Order: sequence, then structure tokens, then C-alpha cells
Amino acid sequence: MPRLALIAAVAQNGTIGRDNALPWRLRDDLKRFKALTLGHPVVMGRKTWESLGRPLPGRRNIVVTRQPGLVLEGAEVVHSLDEALAGCNDADTVFVIGGAQLYREALGRADALYLTEVGADVEGDAHFPPIGDAGFREVARESHAAGEGNEHPFSFVDYIRA
Repeated sequence: MPRLALIAAVAQNGTIGRDNALPWRLRDDLKRFKALTLGHPVVMGRKTWESLGRPLPGRRNIVVTRQPGLVLEGAEVVHSLDEALAGCNDADTVFVIGGAQLYREALGRADALYLTEVGADVEGDAHFPPIGDAGFREVARESHAAGEGNEHPFSFVDYIRA
């Protein structure tokens, strides 16, 4: 069974999105996302797929949807997280990349979290589930100031299941 990891950028108030888009510009977060997920399957909900506008190159794109018969060019369509994971037995790590509903469903099964903690409260309509009682411990933290290409201060924080 592959290792299940969730990767997200999360504001101090839990916001991860607004109007099906990221509500900030963090160039270094996007670089880290690419570095961590490249070569691995990425599992996402349909709205996250739509927000990307195209398949993520160098990754197996798997979209979870309730819509029967949905066909998406460049992605495998499945109807549950279980179905997505069952098709990834050959992978060492599978990344859940959003959205909020899929994060909620996957959190209890995840082995690791790769979070970018955004140093701001940001209004939004999509939120990451609270991780306080989810059984994770922090294993790495790297803090960065706001600057060119990075709208807010942020920290890369890695958690593993305790």
C-alpha cells in the first residue's frame, strides 16, 4: 500500500481557497509543490482539477468525482478515494492535492502532511480540516519572510502520523 500524503497551503484561519482559486501568490510554495509531487500520482477533486485548467505534467492525475460518465482529457476519473488509492499500488507515495472535501476524507488515513502555513488570515470559501486531534507530529519547519513572488510570510511544515 502506498504512503498517503496530503499537501496544501493553509492560511492561519484554515483557508485554502476562494472562488476555486488560491487566494495568494506564493512562488516558493508552488516550487515546493512541484518538487514534492513530481513523479507521483496526485489525487484531486473535480473542482481542484477545474481550477488547474490542465493536467499536472510529470504526474499521474486522478480526479475523484460523483459525476457518472465524466471524461477528462489527461486524467483518470474515479468515484471514491478508495478507488483512487486502489489503482496506485505500484506507487511509493500518493499525494492528495485538494480540495477541502477530499482533504477531510483523507486526513484520517494520511501518513504525512506537507503544509505551507501562510502567515495571514485570508478570506475564503474552502478550508483545510483542523489537524489538532488527528494524530500527527511536526518533524520539520522552515520559515520564510514575504518577498519577491511571495505575498505573505510562510513556513513549510512537515508532519508524520505519530
